[in-house]
Amino acid sequence: MIRRSLSSSVFLTCLVMLSNILASCSPSPQPVSDADIDFLASDAHVVVGDVPLVLPFIALTGYVAAKPSFSLNRQQDRQAATDRLEAFRKAAINPQAAPKIDQLEIAVYAYGWNDLDPKPFKRICARLSRQWSKSVCDDPWAALKQAMPENRFYVVDDRKFDAFDNYFTVGGESVSDQLHSMQLKVNEASVVCDRNLEPSKTAICTAAIPIKQHLAAVWTVWDSTGETHSRQAEREGKSITAFVRHAIGPSEDFSALLADVCKLRNPKSSIGPGGSPCGSPISKSR
Repeated sequence: MIRRSLSSSVFLTCLVMLSNILASCSPSPQPVSDADIDFLASDAHVVVGDVPLVLPFIALTGYVAAKPSFSLNRQQDRQAATDRLEAFRKAAINPQAAPKIDQLEIAVYAYGWNDLDPKPFKRICARLSRQWSKSVCDDPWAALKQAMPENRFYVVDDRKFDAFDNYFTVGGESVSDQLHSMQLKVNEASVVCDRNLEPSKTAICTAAIPIKQHLAAVWTVWDSTGETHSRQAEREGKSITAFVRHAIGPSEDFSALLADVCKLRNPKSSIGPGGSPCGSPISKSR
């Protein structure tokens, strides 16, 4: 999988740091106020690859995943990171001033199920603006959640693959080099696998798909008992494309999104206690 320097839980703590509650970017759980929840549920407006996107801040789990600092003045580095995040927040809340970004990390997960501080995070679901985010917020078995990459994925300007220069695969290969070696085709996922893994090891691969204009998606796929890495790339590439087109553009078409992702769920998916909106015979979880 693509390595990064900051976990999702630490990222959320960094976001909450924007309030006066937190004094530093620490992985330790901290109190979360209503103002923090309002901020995390509010929409961020960004432009990637000339395509305007709208997502709740809580979905942007990697935006402040800064490169490791080797400075002796860590407090100064931390303040600089806080200032950058605050500047991004101020710009992104205004659709007219949406910042242009080369690369953005996105996670689709049960936003209301958070180990940092479970009670306040359950309140976030009602404050989210779009139906797709509400559908996954308190339902880990949601069709969208089960169709998307398991951890996270990136949207990127396909002219700016150098944004991955400091990202490396499990096998230690450069994600940027893998992306530059691809011949991307519209509506088709391209895959490059690590070459240095032992033959007995599971194939770990970087997948990418162009979506519209100069916007592409990048994520990690691998062989599993349920599907091959190539099949996973094909399925998840279609899911991400549907997500970008129907969920996070200037307007949402949740019915179209649901129709697509219901056909693209992980073959190992199960139905939760609340049943399935897809009406699929997939086995119900126990």
